[in-house]
Amino acid sequence: LHLSIRRQRQMCIRDSGKNYDLGVKNMKKTAIVTGASRGFGRGIAHVLASVGQYKVFATARNKSALDNLKREVDDLGCNGEIVPVALDQNNDNEVIKFSEEITKGGTKIDLLVNSAYQGLIAMTPHFGKRFWERPISVYDDHMNVGVRSSYVMSKLIVPNMIQNNSGLILQISSYGGFIYFCDVGYGVAHAAMDRLSYDMATELKDQNVRAITIHPGAGQTEITAFPDGESPNFVGRAVLALMEKADDNFLDQTNGKTLFTIDLAKKFGFKEDYDTDGSVNEARYQGSKPFKEMMLNTLPQYDTKSGLPKYSDTNNCLLYTSPSPRDLSTSR
Repeated sequence: LHLSIRRQRQMCIRDSGKNYDLGVKNMKKTAIVTGASRGFGRGIAHVLASVGQYKVFATARNKSALDNLKREVDDLGCNGEIVPVALDQNNDNEVIKFSEEITKGGTKIDLLVNSAYQGLIAMTPHFGKRFWERPISVYDDHMNVGVRSSYVMSKLIVPNMIQNNSGLILQISSYGGFIYFCDVGYGVAHAAMDRLSYDMATELKDQNVRAITIHPGAGQTEITAFPDGESPNFVGRAVLALMEKADDNFLDQTNGKTLFTIDLAKKFGFKEDYDTDGSVNEARYQGSKPFKEMMLNTLPQYDTKSGLPKYSDTNNCLLYTSPSPRDLSTSR
């Protein structure tokens, strides 16, 4: 997952050029990325800083991991910047202090990416158990650092965006928002993340501030290792494309909505480093179609003709070692 410094420097030079045509502007923008010490959050922060040349306030509890991320970006020699911020999003006072400090000097926040999520680690030791067999704390971990933390951070940063008459809030969610996957808390949390963007966008409609949810597919991260799963950098490229390639018409159309990363890849032309001929993107796109159909049709909880899934298909101890094709499209 962690490439050599030489290889990353090559990526910085190449990605900033014409290969992905992400249309990066010269004026440095400022972003906040939560959960940036690992996984998709780390990839998003890395791409924004190294390719997008953003100043990225990267937050997480693990300061040493954030410092490593900063060193990686610094060593690339790009014009972007990682500002590591040790932050416990279970602590409202810390988050309030952070938001006040980052905005008091007149800093314009162009992008907030809510990627922090504690539920995946919390539920992993309890695979195979049903909700009444799991500790209550597992549900709290799904909701507190995930849904609640995204709400709190957005509530505190939005006034800055409103003042500047622009801004984008992105929630990183999962297909688990509309299908059963692994745990009651997982599904409830991701359905809430999807709805969070919709309701925020509704209230922000006349403020020129948008809120959108992104659904990556299965991941290849420090925690999950699904075959052919999306890399953190791939998800980072999806975020950067929304900021630098999407025009106002597209952003207005998708405001409040949920987007698949693979659809963004098809539209804006980015891909994995190893996808030399586009075949990986095409396979992911074809594999996403049944899930897109499910998302666009009446959700099963509202459809009396829809049967219930078999919970053990995804809620089992073999999930991360030998996932089925269905599993591959549902992990955050």
